[in-house]
Amino acid sequence: MTPSSLGRTRSASGATPTRAAGGRAWGAGVRGLTLLEIVIAVALGAVVVGLVGSLLVAGLNIWRRGRDLQEAQAHAAVLVDAVARDVRNASQTPGVIVQPRVPVDDGEPVLAVMPAAGPEASGEWIVYVFRRGRGEVLRQRYTADAQGRMVQQGSRMVATGVVGFTVEPADGGVTVEVEVRRGRVRGQARTTAAPRNP
Repeated sequence: MTPSSLGRTRSASGATPTRAAGGRAWGAGVRGLTLLEIVIAVALGAVVVGLVGSLLVAGLNIWRRGRDLQEAQAHAAVLVDAVARDVRNASQTPGVIVQPRVPVDDGEPVLAVMPAAGPEASGEWIVYVFRRGRGEVLRQRYTADAQGRMVQQGSRMVATGVVGFTVEPADGGVTVEVEVRRGRVRGQARTTAAPRNP
């Protein structure tokens, strides 16, 4: 190597590196980033990532609430439809009794229906029982024994998460209102039904 070639670098092809506008070679005299610049860049990146993350979390929460509301309304509608179907199948006298005096193990009897049509039209009573503390509604079947006492024949869960279940007399039938909770939201359903059978 000669002294004149010590300050020059050549590429493998033998060409001299291109020069910047100021006459200096690229990379020659360019300084790196300072610690302050790196800290600022990292902080800005963290802010951007935090904002994007919070938007994602907010979107997921909105989606969950929408799903919970849809589920709550669906459960309320199913319960209201079941009660309305039983009321429509009831005989007119004495087919529907609001707040019946039926001895139940746990809960509050809200409605009693005597079906006049269908497979349960054999003198059985259908009683809807609201377990307020558990948020459950049960559909129980009762028949009278030889002494005239009501004896439970079967029971099944109709709805869970119920926070309100009211039945009131209305126009020869009943108005049923249900409120169901899922997560932080509540869904409601309401209908009026009357017996169709003599």
